[in-house]
Amino acid sequence: MDWFTGISIVAIAAGVTISLVVLVAVGSIRRSQNEAAARQSQQIRKLTETVATLSQQQQAAQTRIQQLTDANRKLSDELSALGERLSDADTVQRVAGTARLLH
Repeated sequence: MDWFTGISIVAIAAGVTISLVVLVAVGSIRRSQNEAAARQSQQIRKLTETVATLSQQQQAAQTRIQQLTDANRKLSDELSALGERLSDADTVQRVAGTARLLH
């Protein structure tokens, strides 16, 4: 029975040692997983903030583009109207000038 007791003690010690190693490994894995999840969560928050900022900037840019398009359209209309007025004024001057020459 003496050798049986020795083997039993060694087996129990080995089992306890293996259990401790496994517990430490699982704890380490769990801790690193939690740290990685926390880092990932922080990165997601930063990305969400960045996307929100970029979305606001895009909306502001689209609004500005619309304003510039409207201003361009207005200037084009004014330029066309001015061109028509100049064309009409030239026609009137030519007609008046021709009439004067005929008299």
